[in-house]
Amino acid sequence: MKISKSAVFLFELMVVILIFTIAAAVCTSIFAKAYSFSSDSKNLTMAVIKAESAAERFKASKGAGGQPDALYFDKHWQAVASERDAAFKIVLSPSEQGGMSVCDIEVYSGDKSIYNLEVKAYAQ
Repeated sequence: MKISKSAVFLFELMVVILIFTIAAAVCTSIFAKAYSFSSDSKNLTMAVIKAESAAERFKASKGAGGQPDALYFDKHWQAVASERDAAFKIVLSPSEQGGMSVCDIEVYSGDKSIYNLEVKAYAQ
């Protein structure tokens, strides 16, 4: 039984298409993970910046109240007025410890905590 040249060529072509499909699936998966890592990294960077800004405001006020309990941000990190419109939330928990004002600043994405910062300032 003799196999024709066109049958061998067709088989080779199918193998090449299979290998290309597998490579394309792997590359697509890698690009999707890279996008996810990039987005997570951007959100963490913005969480650090916003938490440090809240910490500086707390220290500047010497812990003397006037700080909101929570700050809300949309998915582009623009301030919003209500939790209903928010994608990110910063919760400030001020307290007094031995003559110092302490504030625990927690940044949330939905219900998941993505960053935590503790700030201390001498109470006056």
